[in-house]
Amino acid sequence: MRQFLGWLTGTLSAKITGAEPEKFLNICARSDFRLDRMTWVDPFALSVRIPARRQRELHALAARAQCRVEEEVFRGMPFFLLRFRRRYALLAGAALTLAFCLVGSHCILTVEVTGNETVTDREIISQLRLCGVSQGTWGPGVNIREVENRMMLAMNDLTFFSLNIFGTRAEVIVREREPGPTLRDEKTPADVISAATGIVTHMEAWNGDAMFQEGDTVMEGDVLISGEMVMDLHPMVWEGNAGTRLVHAEGRVLARTWRTLRAQIHLNAPVKEYTGEVSHRYALSVWGRRMNFYQNSGIPYDRCDIITRLESWTPLKDRMLPILWEKTTYQAYTLTTAPIDPARAEVVLKEALMERLEGIMEEGKVLSADYETRQEGEVLTVTLLAQCTEEIGRTVKRDTDQKVDPPKSPLAQGVQEEEKYTKEQSP
Repeated sequence: MRQFLGWLTGTLSAKITGAEPEKFLNICARSDFRLDRMTWVDPFALSVRIPARRQRELHALAARAQCRVEEEVFRGMPFFLLRFRRRYALLAGAALTLAFCLVGSHCILTVEVTGNETVTDREIISQLRLCGVSQGTWGPGVNIREVENRMMLAMNDLTFFSLNIFGTRAEVIVREREPGPTLRDEKTPADVISAATGIVTHMEAWNGDAMFQEGDTVMEGDVLISGEMVMDLHPMVWEGNAGTRLVHAEGRVLARTWRTLRAQIHLNAPVKEYTGEVSHRYALSVWGRRMNFYQNSGIPYDRCDIITRLESWTPLKDRMLPILWEKTTYQAYTLTTAPIDPARAEVVLKEALMERLEGIMEEGKVLSADYETRQEGEVLTVTLLAQCTEEIGRTVKRDTDQKVDPPKSPLAQGVQEEEKYTKEQSP
């Protein structure tokens, strides 16, 4: 610790010569003048090291002992910096560096977003930039509460937004809005129709009248569950037709179906052949401001691959400075044809057809699947014949503007007339 403080404040190594150097040591002891290091050079000279700030005291004490002081070496940070007192460019650079460190330590360099799942970081950072906070923003000048309120008003998908600034890092913590329950549409008259041809294996009519039973064959577009219900009343209450009412039909209908899907591929596919022509373009982005080091911004070739590489230097792990070096490479190519292995093409088409079939069925499974392969010239055709069990009911709105109302029967109408008559007779 003593050595570090000596280097920080500066030290002086000097040589004391005289007829009686012992007298000098006695005077230093009586004056409480500490010598950091002392070595005898010869009987009439000794070498000492003292703090540089006590240089005048050393000369005064040596004069009292009739000794001479020869200053040898000045060491330490103050004397190291004095070497550059005439290098004005270096001093100006050091001053600018110090000013940049003092000012840059309060500018936002990185923005970190946590707590989001569906809303992307790009969306949050873009909206935050519109609210006045981005890379390069002066941190002490940000009104955090105002920014939080503006972000909550601008982004409806968030229920919580918190902004914290730690030096050059801005931390954003968000909570996303949970989606509310999907409300069933029970007021619009609708039917459940068949989305495919098949044989009904299971029928559940939750609302509406079922038009088919298990084992019946249905065609695509048939009404499976009708939204026009016939009102059935007990014979003791009402005799005859009680009328109909419109409802929002709902239900679950499973059927055995047969699907036929077809896909084709040309066995001579276009492929890239690179010509060897390559060009590069460079750009520098500092705090979102881009500087291009090229003149022509157009694409140099008719057909080419564009490869962009971004590089950023950072002194800390997981921290990026807002300085990006962009290198864009253009590789020219021409299109030629190359043969495709028919066996490999057949496998690819089969996988694509099965994926397409599973996407068509909303709910169900494939019971069996057969493939037919045919090649005509350079075209390979694969046909999928599949037997499935699936949900074929699809809710479709009826062509009417009438809304679903509660059931009305003659019995209910008679009750309403009796209530009206009672009110008229009452005083």
